[in-house]
Amino acid sequence: MAGLRFKFFRKVVWFKNTPLGKRLWAELTHSYTTFVENNSRIRNQLLRFIPFLAASAISGLLAVLYYKLFGFSEKIFIRIFELEPLSIFLLTPLAFLFSWWLVDKFAPYAKGSGIPQVMAAIELSRSDTRPLIARLLSLKIILIKILSSMVKIMGGGILGREGPTIQIASSIFVSVYRILPAWWIRISQRDIMIAGAASGLAAAFNTPLGGIIFAIEELSKFQVKSYKPYLFVAVIIAGLTAQGLGGSYLYLGYPKLDAIGWKVLLGVMLAAFMAGYAAAKTGRLLLQVMGWIQQKRRLHKKMIIVGCALLVAIPIYFVGIDVVGSGKELMDRILFSSDKSLPWYVPILRISGLVATFSFGGAGGIFAPSLSAGASIGALISGLLDLGDGQANLIILIGMTAFLSGITRAPFTSAIVVFEMTDRHSVIFYLMLGAVLANSLARYIEPISLYERLKETYLTEMDVQAPAKASKKSGKLPKNDSSVLPES
Repeated sequence: MAGLRFKFFRKVVWFKNTPLGKRLWAELTHSYTTFVENNSRIRNQLLRFIPFLAASAISGLLAVLYYKLFGFSEKIFIRIFELEPLSIFLLTPLAFLFSWWLVDKFAPYAKGSGIPQVMAAIELSRSDTRPLIARLLSLKIILIKILSSMVKIMGGGILGREGPTIQIASSIFVSVYRILPAWWIRISQRDIMIAGAASGLAAAFNTPLGGIIFAIEELSKFQVKSYKPYLFVAVIIAGLTAQGLGGSYLYLGYPKLDAIGWKVLLGVMLAAFMAGYAAAKTGRLLLQVMGWIQQKRRLHKKMIIVGCALLVAIPIYFVGIDVVGSGKELMDRILFSSDKSLPWYVPILRISGLVATFSFGGAGGIFAPSLSAGASIGALISGLLDLGDGQANLIILIGMTAFLSGITRAPFTSAIVVFEMTDRHSVIFYLMLGAVLANSLARYIEPISLYERLKETYLTEMDVQAPAKASKKSGKLPKNDSSVLPES
């Protein structure tokens, strides 16, 4: 029996050494190696995608919940104002003080929009500053962000939820990866935060393309190729989750548009330049007021907050709900009714209310207020040119795009977001034209954007040198960190 086995083994060895045997053995070896490598690659891809799927679904769920809570808080204020208008002179100061106290006491970096915090966190995604990310993105940030903005909108503040949703989603992504076991596949935390921010914007506005373009244009200073699959997955899953829970909707519906006539082109130019100019000045004013308040003592800050609340409450009392909250009701009215007339002072009051609401602290974004401020400017210009409903609607959309572009310095994001909110692809080139013109003028007036300056302020507060500055001094490019978040 042993002899037969030895004889068989000798024949196998002989066959293996023949040309045909060598070729078959090489093919078998290659097939086995390929099979093992493919399985390993599939395993690694699954390990990479599973946390993205979970974080994206949670982000979509929380975005819908935040949307409903935010809208409910806004309706509470309107109801109180309708029942007893004078009550806002007590309600607004108390709400502003409480909103500020929540942030100041429990999570200082939950203040404001949240987009500069995400930008700062991306700057911190290198090994020597990585632990500081938890101060900008965390579960505590999520809770305080939601509570503080709800309280502020309940007091009639002019703010939005879109910027906060971006910080919330990025915090969710960071938190999910922080709890992963040590053996999990390593993923760049910069990619994590960028994908989280994109999914947040996509879920907040129901604008998936806007989320992707925002991540590329505003947040990413590197090639998109490395994180493209994860970015798309995050946006798709968060968007589908939000649609599944809140329904498939357009933020602004389907306004009637008409782009015919020389007056339309004139209106586009005027709206782009006026809204872009107003946005640049608004950003500069916000920075000046915030810097002035920051220098004051705690007691003086409280007095200033009361003063800001009165600057918001007085126009509301005399003008009405056109100068309340995010401004979505105002945009809906002037886009979907024949009454597009607005008093000349509405854009001024909405801008001044935005400055008063945003500058003292507390949580709240400027995306939606920027859109409503631009819409009011567009409505004024269309009234001056005596345009028809469809033509006036186009100029209103141009004003929205231009103001958002001027304050964020993200022209393509602004154009795509407004395009997706209305599903009017026929005017995409007008929107892009308005965004680019407004962005060019805003950069001429104020070269550095509001978000960039706030990002640098946060980095300075944490005593951090930004990678770009460090690279200029050392002559080296910042390294792309690909490490996973440490457990804490």
